[in-house]
Amino acid sequence: MREGGLLGWATDALVKLDDEVPGILARVLTAGPQRRQAIFAGLAGQEEKPGVFDVGDGLIPPSLAEVVRHGRAADILRHAFGEVPEGFPGLLTRIGERPLPRSKGYLALYDLLMSDDVRGAEALRGSGRVTSRKLEVLSALDSRWRHANTLERIDSGPEAMTFNGAVAFVQSVNSKATDEAVAGAIALMRPTSTLPRLLDRFLRRADRMPPHPVQQGDNEIRPLATMRDLLEAGRKYRNCLAYRLGEIAAGKMAVAEFRGECLLEFRPLTLGSGWFLRDVHVERNRPVALTLSEAAEAKCDEIGMPRILEAVGGSWESYRRFTKELEWG
Repeated sequence: MREGGLLGWATDALVKLDDEVPGILARVLTAGPQRRQAIFAGLAGQEEKPGVFDVGDGLIPPSLAEVVRHGRAADILRHAFGEVPEGFPGLLTRIGERPLPRSKGYLALYDLLMSDDVRGAEALRGSGRVTSRKLEVLSALDSRWRHANTLERIDSGPEAMTFNGAVAFVQSVNSKATDEAVAGAIALMRPTSTLPRLLDRFLRRADRMPPHPVQQGDNEIRPLATMRDLLEAGRKYRNCLAYRLGEIAAGKMAVAEFRGECLLEFRPLTLGSGWFLRDVHVERNRPVALTLSEAAEAKCDEIGMPRILEAVGGSWESYRRFTKELEWG
């Protein structure tokens, strides 16, 4: 049994109406989904917007109890809300037998249809059963990304807001990730597709990369300044570089290739005061030959790129080399 009784938050209100006009509870329990949900919506509407009703042809307006007991679904909705937006009864039917967990969910659904949010309404119609989770997600989701494919894949309002930010980041680094392109990609998602994969495809085509700390390459060091260079390097060295593209596009990491034998990982210093060499990586993250590591460090010294100095006794460098697989494996 849900909190508040057999019919959740609506239980107490229905009991009071049944006292006024006997038979209401039996009417609700035997009603079909559309009429039952219209009753729940009517209760929510009267709870939040009391006094809004259509008096009809009579001089004395019927009470909510009388409308619930004898009226049709459309009569109940008009009594509670006055104006009934197109499609409201149909979406109410998609809720099912039980009321939404909170009465405000019905008002959110009503306000959505009254706002002429075509994307939002179509998203709900195309995503099966209407739930409080979907209404929460829809409320938090940027209107450009409202679609059945996002409603079915996002679990909460906070996650929807995170998705909004993730799309904004992708659009900031990929000039071709226009609103139309992103919305189109969402609409074309297959059942097995995921939103992270969709965003990753746009990221891999990023063309607005931040400035690379190695301004000019030479016959020894080559800055990997494009997504194509980075993806090719990831395949060549068989490491997880392809999963660090977001950090690189955000300017939190940079990579260069040294002598075609290893990758140099750079990280930014605090307060935007430059970059430093953090590590040297070879194929499959195997241990780096000391001669190659020293040559790479010497090259960084030559171009004025600072690095972490080895601690006394070599303990820091030994730790970094031994545990680096935790980060790049």
